[in-house]
Amino acid sequence: MSSIADHERPASLHDALEALERASNTPAKQRSVKVSGVVDVICRHAFAVGLHQDALRTVVHIASVKTELDQTSVTTLIKNLYPAHQVPSDVVVTIVGALGQGKGKPSPGSQSSFVKWLITVHDIIDDLNILSRLYGVLFGLLDSISIRTPLCHLLSLITLRKHVKPFRIEQILELTRGLGNEPALQGLLRVYKDYYPDIILGSTSASRNSFPPAPDAEWRSRILAIQERAAAEEAPRFEQQNGFKVARTGRKRVQASAIPDVHTFHANEASVTLEGIDNVEDFIEKLERIEAPGQMVSFLTDPLLQKYVELNNSPIIAQRIQLWLSMCLEDQYNAIKEGAADTRYLSDILDGLLKHAQYTKTLLPIVQTFLKEYLLVWDGLQNVDSVLNLLSYLPIHPFADARVTFLQPLERCILTHGLKACERLLRFYTSLFRQWSNQASPQPSHSSSSLTHPDQRALYDLATHVSTLASSLLLSLPLNFSSTTSIMSITLTFYEQLSTVSKPHHIPIILPPISLIYLLTLASSTTTFARVAGIIANYRHAFSAHPAPIQNYYPEDMTSSFNTALRDLYHLLWMSKALTAEPPKSVGLYCAPELSDSLHAYLTQLDREYNVRTAFNVSNNPLLASISLAAWVAIENEEIEKEGYDPDAITRHAGPVSQRKLEMLRAAGGVNVDWDAYRVRVLKWMGERGLAGPKEFMFAASNQLKAKFGEEV
Repeated sequence: MSSIADHERPASLHDALEALERASNTPAKQRSVKVSGVVDVICRHAFAVGLHQDALRTVVHIASVKTELDQTSVTTLIKNLYPAHQVPSDVVVTIVGALGQGKGKPSPGSQSSFVKWLITVHDIIDDLNILSRLYGVLFGLLDSISIRTPLCHLLSLITLRKHVKPFRIEQILELTRGLGNEPALQGLLRVYKDYYPDIILGSTSASRNSFPPAPDAEWRSRILAIQERAAAEEAPRFEQQNGFKVARTGRKRVQASAIPDVHTFHANEASVTLEGIDNVEDFIEKLERIEAPGQMVSFLTDPLLQKYVELNNSPIIAQRIQLWLSMCLEDQYNAIKEGAADTRYLSDILDGLLKHAQYTKTLLPIVQTFLKEYLLVWDGLQNVDSVLNLLSYLPIHPFADARVTFLQPLERCILTHGLKACERLLRFYTSLFRQWSNQASPQPSHSSSSLTHPDQRALYDLATHVSTLASSLLLSLPLNFSSTTSIMSITLTFYEQLSTVSKPHHIPIILPPISLIYLLTLASSTTTFARVAGIIANYRHAFSAHPAPIQNYYPEDMTSSFNTALRDLYHLLWMSKALTAEPPKSVGLYCAPELSDSLHAYLTQLDREYNVRTAFNVSNNPLLASISLAAWVAIENEEIEKEGYDPDAITRHAGPVSQRKLEMLRAAGGVNVDWDAYRVRVLKWMGERGLAGPKEFMFAASNQLKAKFGEEV
């Protein structure tokens, strides 16, 4: 390969790595390449997209031995080692092998930079146990003055109970006596003392420098962005925790966390502790012999301790958790009432309680008691997401009781903080309904009514309340207001869930108010219209799948109301009878006859072929007109090609398409397209672009149409 001249830069990462490898073996005066330019290419690539594993190996192998490269270049390379995926364990072995004294070892500055890099990436190594297996090697390097401080910090992060051996305790104590209060060494000694407080006597002084430094925020954010970008190629996420290994969040530097890390105190050599568990097999084998850690409240955030608590049904453990939480939450409540609350501390507690609720899908009774009182003094702003998410795990019980105890106080706090708070409230109710649906008990199959059981009644009352709230919000906001679209979308999400969750004798079919359906149908949004049509289709399928006769399970006015909405939307989209009232079967979207007649007269004056009854069909609907035109052009071109017509000579139709105009087009020598086939193609066109609701609605509403075009679409 030809050499790269001084004025040239490598064209690719591969070329730059090859140039770097040659430069590392060539004295500076004999090089034909400018090393700074090569290093710049590598670092720019690493910063932009990260280094793949082979490139990472190459750079580490070059920087981990003594070479002809200058120290500035080596330091720059190490500082820009951004891995695109997880760090291979052999790279870690190479770096650990480069530490210490030796003729071919890199400089002390490079070694220190490598150890700091290991601190930063220790949780994204592909083999999380590699540093644990190299613990003895790393510990043996503590006498190296140049790397002792970062090495102590690294050991503090990876130390487990199995690593704390008597000879290591003796060696650390001997180093401490010889070096005095060296901060990093004192920090490592504190970790050892946490495991064996009865063996390591006396106090260990602590300062800010005793603890591992916080990872560089910019570096961490950059590596997270790089690895998220490469997530399609590499499945494991950056911060993923091992569910069968105690989680470590690192040493706290300023304020102690409300929820401590897992630690088993007063352990001895024969003890079996959670900190010593590395994998699922180890956990299962030792489950019955594991000693409970010192503070059981750590189970709120530690996945392994959560599993231990769930599988170890001990009254003592349950009582310890209950006692700690009751005292803690009572202290927080009293502090809030007195205006002396520690908001950060309470946030930690609520976040921990939420993680536990998400894991178990239940809310502890003590948490329910706390929330009941907390809502009375809450400002509706602090920890709003945690509070709403916790409340979404409330157990199902009569809605009237839930409303008085939780929901009314919640709404009083939330609704005074603007429309964004209203959006949060609607999302909360969507989550609460989903949780209650999962908790609802099935009814006996011989039950006559779908709403007699308390659980089914609770679901119905909750959905009715949400419908009232959503209707009030939408009617009080102007249709062109920006927040109206967001509230509409959240409301539709609720009804999409409601329309698909029903199960005979278990989850009842619960309809939205017909007035709300019509309000959403006439919104100025194609997406909203399509979603409404999809929701009506879902309800149609739900009724079809329900045991017959439907009148035995639901009141007649409910089924009649749904049939009215179904017929009105069918008239609007397909039958060219929009806004036409035919009581009692259809109400014309509640459009007054006088208004409908006035609109009809106005439109016919503009164009005698245009009228209010056809203004909402697939060709003329202002929300669908551009889609229908695009679909027609595609149909016309396909027919021209299929029949072998001359594209330049054939008569084309400019739209909008109607049944009469299709007949005229055929008579004038244009393409021959059936009216129904054209409209079904428009529905298919919409479905291919994420708007499947109208197609699903039409096939649900018309068995004849489904029989004729179902296989095609």
